[in-house]
Amino acid sequence: MPAAGKIDKIKPGRRFDRLTVMYDTGKTAGRYTLWHCKCDCGGEIEVSTRELKREGPHNCGCVARIKPGTRDLTGMRFGKLVALYPTEERADQGSVVWHCNCDSGNECDVSSRRLTRGKARSCGCLSHPPLKDYVGKTFGRWTVVEYAGTARDLGLVGTKNYWKCRCSCGKEGVIGQTELQNGESQSCGCLQKERCLESLKLVDDTSIVRLETSQTKLRSDNASGKTGVCFITREQKWAAYITLQKKRYWIGLYKSKEEAIQARTKAEELHEDFIDWYYQEYLPAQQQATDAD
Repeated sequence: MPAAGKIDKIKPGRRFDRLTVMYDTGKTAGRYTLWHCKCDCGGEIEVSTRELKREGPHNCGCVARIKPGTRDLTGMRFGKLVALYPTEERADQGSVVWHCNCDSGNECDVSSRRLTRGKARSCGCLSHPPLKDYVGKTFGRWTVVEYAGTARDLGLVGTKNYWKCRCSCGKEGVIGQTELQNGESQSCGCLQKERCLESLKLVDDTSIVRLETSQTKLRSDNASGKTGVCFITREQKWAAYITLQKKRYWIGLYKSKEEAIQARTKAEELHEDFIDWYYQEYLPAQQQATDAD
């Protein structure tokens, strides 16, 4: 506030909250001088002397874009980036995407999560060319073929580097450098599929694990209390069936549930024979072949 008796004059360079006075436009608004001002977010606006001398808010309107609960990063520096204003976009986990200005003169959109965690420090200029050359290196089943560009080059949010990779199965993909480095991506998906099949102990389209658990674990919609036994409304009878190697074998229809359960239990010898074969013959043969290699 000016001292008593002194005129409070506005001059270029004076700040009012987020606004910095640039110059007198030569125009007036209601007998008050209109000043051209620049906001901390990079926006520009013309404001009258009266509006400047009143209590805020003094900004170009960017504050209205910052929703309650959103951290205000306006004007904050992150490496070569300066956050200008929040956009309507949201990145992973709902992180607000900010429009930023880079010291290189470029502008880019980066999530607040990447900014505050130090994972984005430029528009990508710090990594042109990328700081690390991964061509020819392998990550899991991926082999890096060539540099694909930054997120901005690919029309994505952020400044992450991306690499064109070829999986050992022959498929290709564009993978983020971060995902390659921390092992989040190790294949085109074929590795996960093989691991899943391995965990199921799949042989001849039949899962040993499912056969073993089906004898003790029931489906949530099972009303008979026994796997492979259900009530056929049309026939008004209980049916017994068994599945092996993707084929369903109908055992028969029975008047009582107890008869159907008894028939199903006897048919489970098929499962038990298959399980015995798996552990006594198939697995030892597989181990022997592995040891020979």
